[in-house]
Amino acid sequence: MINATGLRWILTVLFVVPALYTLWLAATPARTLANRVGHVLHAVMGAAMAAMAWPWGMDLPAGPQVVLFSVAALWFAAAAAFRLRGTYSLRAGLFAAVPHVVMMLAMAWMAAVMDGHAMSSGGGAGGGHHHTSGSGAASMMSLSGLGQQWTAGLLAAVLAAFGLVWLAQAFDQGRVTVPPVRGTTVLLPEKAAEPACHAAMAVGMAVMFVLLL
Repeated sequence: MINATGLRWILTVLFVVPALYTLWLAATPARTLANRVGHVLHAVMGAAMAAMAWPWGMDLPAGPQVVLFSVAALWFAAAAAFRLRGTYSLRAGLFAAVPHVVMMLAMAWMAAVMDGHAMSSGGGAGGGHHHTSGSGAASMMSLSGLGQQWTAGLLAAVLAAFGLVWLAQAFDQGRVTVPPVRGTTVLLPEKAAEPACHAAMAVGMAVMFVLLL
């Protein structure tokens, strides 16, 4: 999907590294079942996005991806209802789940769009929906339909905003003030890793959607 080799590798790293980290989190014994499932779904999403950066990624079957990520969006929405422990309220749980739901639905939409491109490039029906870019373009595919372009642009903006929020959370959670030592700031990278991974995936997805325009 990405013509520019350097950008293709950068996006691959942005998706693969967080995917590996979320798999590691899923294998951590202290995690609850809901957290494990969520981490595995993010790992699958990262792997799928990394594949979409490569030309062979457009040959992967879209139907299973659309179903999987649609179900994943429902999972994150339903799991939010159980986040009532500690300081979590139902409203807070649902609010926290929104970015994950949007990311999964965005994945399902992108898989469906790429499937439409694959059919049109093969000479089938629907060939007017997409066009392939020249060899000098960053992306091998761009959207020609106004509705799809607006959808891609909106998703890019929303995902970029989510990425910035998660990045801010990573900075906030990555350091803590210790009062007994004259307000010394201590870095806690393990607390920052998870939101940083979410930020990397969200920003990478936003770039992918921009390249569709």
